[in-house]
Amino acid sequence: MPAVSRAQQRFMGMVYATKKGDMTNPSPEVAKAAASMKKKDAKDFASTKHKGLPDKKEVKEIYSGSNEYNTERIKRYDADKKKFSKADKRMKFGKFYDKAKDATDRLRPGEVKRYDKKLRRYVSNKE
Repeated sequence: MPAVSRAQQRFMGMVYATKKGDMTNPSPEVAKAAASMKKKDAKDFASTKHKGLPDKKEVKEIYSGSNEYNTERIKRYDADKKKFSKADKRMKFGKFYDKAKDATDRLRPGEVKRYDKKLRRYVSNKE
């Protein structure tokens, strides 16, 4: 399988050199690619002639900008988010969400709150 860009061909050259044992200290990306490929596949990519190949492959976006597809998808997402927000909260915190929320105001065992005039608020002995 031929390389589609010069960058890919160079990268596969490093992978092939690692597979052969010529490259002693490869980068983690090269080592990972070398571990997951066969030596023959790396050689096929590395032996590609790079005359006429682009430096990097251009990525074309199918749905770029704001068009009807994107706006419709965003509207559908917002509607679903609003529709399922209550169920999502229940799934995230469980059916005791309200009780857990109220528990933040309750006193812990051994805790006493008293009013501090200087701070003008209740202060806990656990703080």
